[in-house]
Amino acid sequence: MKDILVEGHRLLTTDEIADAVIAYALALHERGDTDIVEFPIVHDGELSQCALLLGPYAAVVVLQADAILSPALPGADRACAEIERRTLALR
Repeated sequence: MKDILVEGHRLLTTDEIADAVIAYALALHERGDTDIVEFPIVHDGELSQCALLLGPYAAVVVLQADAILSPALPGADRACAEIERRTLALR
């Protein structure tokens, strides 16, 4: 599991989603564009859905989480594939 840190907020999600989000954030930054991505997270110990605005002025940090949870979140594969598809479409 990895944390995505955005303006002091922790978004705990799968490694694959976190890596896809940071790659997409970079692609958007390079184009000066923005977009909203949605993906599953663990928030306060509960499964939740996140909508995150990415753009050239958003500071996004991805780091390895110390949480020991199941690496699978419902809908994670679908969300990751969509974020990766959007990244490829920009390049």
